[in-house]
Amino acid sequence: MLMVHNEKAATIIKKGDEAYINGVLGKKFYKRFKKFIKENPEIKTIVFEEVPGSINDEWNVKSCVLLHQSGFNTRLTSNSMIASGGVDLFISGNKRYIEKGAKIGVHSWSDGKKDGADYPRDDEGHQIFFDMFEKINMDTAFYWFTLRAAPAESIHFMTEEEIELYQLKKDIQK
Repeated sequence: MLMVHNEKAATIIKKGDEAYINGVLGKKFYKRFKKFIKENPEIKTIVFEEVPGSINDEWNVKSCVLLHQSGFNTRLTSNSMIASGGVDLFISGNKRYIEKGAKIGVHSWSDGKKDGADYPRDDEGHQIFFDMFEKINMDTAFYWFTLRAAPAESIHFMTEEEIELYQLKKDIQK
């Protein structure tokens, strides 16, 4: 199980012509990211190193939409490990690159009472994610997969076949 509650808020650091993200996503990261974009308009690729998740879905969704609408590409190195909300942020990239060996962990969200997978498909709890997936041009089939892949207190690391099936790699611009 990945614990993100006591982890350090994600940092974003410029290295050459890319930016590197490490840590937990949330309100602090969103504010840092927004400032970073303003100060570094030449950066077009965000590299994810270790991003174990988010502590606030609403702020993470804002970060996802901001990343996508700002035209960023995203990249995972062979040593990258992303999970949960970190995966949402990664898939928000316009082009997405994944090196062999990267770890991508998914699971259901939880509201503290039930997992997202336990709610009916038409429940309003899913709407924030439907809206985000539409704004980042991602098929909601991947959303439903994440809910079924593992319960909120666990994690499922995706196989190469699953990564291909849900088109997490997106090397060609529309």
